[in-house]
Amino acid sequence: MLMAVRGLSIQLKLPLLIGGLLVAVTGIYSWAAYQTMQGSASATVTTRLGTVADQYAQALKTQRDQFVDAVRSVAENPAVRAYAAHPSATARASAEAALRPSGIQAQQVVAVELWTADGRRLLAGGDGARWTSTGAAAPFLRELARGDSGAVGPFRAVGDAIVYPVGAPVLTGATGRGYLLQWRVITLSRQAREQVSRLIGSDGHLFVGNAANDVWTDLSRLVEAPRVDVVHADSVLRYERPGTGVVLAAARVAPRTPWLVLVEFPRAVAIAPARLFLRQMTLIGGTILVLGLVAAWATSLTLTRPLARLTQAAETVAAGDYAQPVAAQARRDELGRLAAAFDIMVAHVRDARQRLEERVRARTRELEDRNAELEAFAYSISHDLRSPLRAMEGFSQALIEDYGDRLDETGRHHAERVVLAARKMDQLIDDLLAYSQVTRADLPRAPMDLQRLMRAALEQLDGEVRTRQARIVVEGGLPAVVAHGATLTQVLVNLLANGIKFVPSDRAPEVRVRAEARDGRVRLWVEDNGIGIAPEHHERIFRVFERLHPATNYPGTGIGLAIVRKAMERMGGRAGVESEPGRGSRFWIELPAGATFPAS
Repeated sequence: MLMAVRGLSIQLKLPLLIGGLLVAVTGIYSWAAYQTMQGSASATVTTRLGTVADQYAQALKTQRDQFVDAVRSVAENPAVRAYAAHPSATARASAEAALRPSGIQAQQVVAVELWTADGRRLLAGGDGARWTSTGAAAPFLRELARGDSGAVGPFRAVGDAIVYPVGAPVLTGATGRGYLLQWRVITLSRQAREQVSRLIGSDGHLFVGNAANDVWTDLSRLVEAPRVDVVHADSVLRYERPGTGVVLAAARVAPRTPWLVLVEFPRAVAIAPARLFLRQMTLIGGTILVLGLVAAWATSLTLTRPLARLTQAAETVAAGDYAQPVAAQARRDELGRLAAAFDIMVAHVRDARQRLEERVRARTRELEDRNAELEAFAYSISHDLRSPLRAMEGFSQALIEDYGDRLDETGRHHAERVVLAARKMDQLIDDLLAYSQVTRADLPRAPMDLQRLMRAALEQLDGEVRTRQARIVVEGGLPAVVAHGATLTQVLVNLLANGIKFVPSDRAPEVRVRAEARDGRVRLWVEDNGIGIAPEHHERIFRVFERLHPATNYPGTGIGLAIVRKAMERMGGRAGVESEPGRGSRFWIELPAGATFPAS
């Protein structure tokens, strides 16, 4: 998709760019405004839910106090007290008359019971068999026994109706004689329904239930319990109500009751204004997009036609034709100035190209002369400088052998130091010449049999291997690589010699060689059991004349690994090391894989 867009002309890209910006700006603004309106609407509904829930919880608490006071006044009736203290047939009629509800309470109280302190029912009024039972009253009686001021009990579902007990103790002086229970059915008048609707809104719903979350009602019928924990909720809840969808809700405990108040409001209704705004903005954004695309297309035509002519002229110049000027119409705007500047630039490029070609030819001749001088210098080092060194070594060696018995210990020591220094200088010259050869020589590459090159390297190191009693193991067959044969052999010799050299004198060197294929390349590992290298020196050892140890402990010139790194770079490969002090070193080189050679 990205490549297809890149291939479009500016004439199409400009309207697409402007249209995309219009879509992005309109979309971001609309979405941000929508989120703001949605958050504001949710915050308003949240505040409203909490306020309504608090108000209705307090209303239930007030109603609870009124009901308890009404039951207590009946419990304090002398006839009820007398019958509770001394049940008799004579006092029964008066007690039943006192228990019988009157007025508006007769519509709400469906059963009245008088219980003894030890849990026996003395009297029952109303349809007690339908609305209550000993099992339903027993928990509430135990609740009443823990206080002396009265209480209300949890809701109880009886068919489609819901009842709840209101109770108060019957006292004679300070002595508890029993308990008076009124069972009330939940009813809500039309006036009360309208008042609740005005309080929470026509789209809201009010529910009342037990704190045990077992019985819930909307004050007219039984309803399903919420599917979330509303008892311990301390913030606005969000869940799905069957038949309503996702709702926002607030729950409050009615003080001094076992009841909860739950107020719900449909989330869809809460964010409806925000969604309406989003639809309106989508329509407005579409109109703006169409107008913007038309304006962008007209603007692009005035820009792209001169640019197309300028592009054609640039392609002609790129092909090497500097003679043709840009055939542009006379314009006084930026495009006209660009065309004029292009003609001037072409003239300057033509002149600069001619001057550059002359400088390149001169520089090429200069480099050829410098290379000739370097080759002469290398020849001088190889012959003129080496000859005196070998003479020094030869005469010093002859002095030791022929006149050693006439020299004292100090004289023989000085002569031996001259021999060692001459040999070291000779080795340094060899390494410098090898590094110079790797740096500047032409290294044609071809598929090479790595197994054969490894055998050649081992033959060169045979004397050193025997002297140190080293053990070199080549695991498996080595694959073919693309390299310069002689240079790669020198690299292998340097790595193997390095693995034999940097091993403590009290330990026999062990070198392990193995190869692995990596995505069309071959990585060769040379692992030893030597002294190891600290991680901070892993790059330093590949620089010229870098040594980490005195020459008296581990002789050498400090050029061997520099030759390895430079040779690998010249052959299109890489070189590196993995090592820690005291745990040996794992040097590696990596080259392109070559054709497979027959097994040797």
